[in-house]
Amino acid sequence: MAIFDMSDTDKAVFLQIQNSKKPDQIISVIMSDSDAHFETRGLKGFFDLDEIWIERNEFLVSMEEYAMLLSFLLETMSAAQDLNLPYSYMEDFEHKGQRYSLIGRDGHRVLKKKGQL
Repeated sequence: MAIFDMSDTDKAVFLQIQNSKKPDQIISVIMSDSDAHFETRGLKGFFDLDEIWIERNEFLVSMEEYAMLLSFLLETMSAAQDLNLPYSYMEDFEHKGQRYSLIGRDGHRVLKKKGQL
């Protein structure tokens, strides 16, 4: 069973993030050539949630930080699902002393850094 659809020829898998508690849950971070962003693949399939987009330059400058943040989000989504609790994105949140926004736009969520705490 495929985790993501690679029928789009202008997109390539850049990174995969695995849930440490459920190794079968893997999301991919896809690099889009046409839209200057990275986007997740797998959140819709696992949790019926919007995929997350990150501006390309912002992701490349802070790749490790964004990978850890996406891993955290994946694991919290999974934990909520295990407990039969609803999960919804917060538009503004903090993780490890950094503030972020996660705003809905055209069927996806745009993740951006805000000011330091």
